[in-house]
Amino acid sequence: MDQGTRRAERLAQNLSDEFRHKRIAIGLTQVDVARSALVSRATYQRVERGGMLRVSLLDASRIAAVLGLDLSVRAYPGATSLRDVASLTRLERVLSHVSRPLTYGTEVPLPQAAGRSLEQRTWDAVVYGLGRRTSFEMEMRLSDAQALERRLELKRRDDPVDSFVLLVANSRHNQRVLAEQPRLFPDLTRLSFGELTRLLRSGQHPPNSLVIV
Repeated sequence: MDQGTRRAERLAQNLSDEFRHKRIAIGLTQVDVARSALVSRATYQRVERGGMLRVSLLDASRIAAVLGLDLSVRAYPGATSLRDVASLTRLERVLSHVSRPLTYGTEVPLPQAAGRSLEQRTWDAVVYGLGRRTSFEMEMRLSDAQALERRLELKRRDDPVDSFVLLVANSRHNQRVLAEQPRLFPDLTRLSFGELTRLLRSGQHPPNSLVIV
């Protein structure tokens, strides 16, 4: 929450500065902009003082249009993330069985490749040891299994680990999806949770597999 608040404050100040500089550059007064954007003069003055956090997206877009600007808002994967508590609990339950000579890391970035934009994808976890790497992904709900399959294929293509384990939360919905779509993840062996943990406790890498957790 704190990280999101700080980011919003920084973006709001940048946008306020941009509006003020553009207004002055094109020779409009604050009253001109406020009247054309259908906001009060007090609201627009607050905008230029850095008060964008209290302005609606609609008003901000109208102000931008009056100033000859296009307001663009989008969300994209960040460098860090806060995992759902249930998801993190299940992942830690698996990783707690990793034993020597194996070690592991979490939120492991994919390698940056030439010709691609800044790589921001991560593996939920990677187990290292014996000259091999095994990546782990934890999925709480299979809402679009085909899309998930494509996304995982791209990650495995861009970071060809030695083996890959898909962890799926044990729920009636997920069980039903996997039962109704048996062709999903055809190269992943169905392992039980016990089989997976026995391998990790014995210091062995698991094969490409799908495990209900």
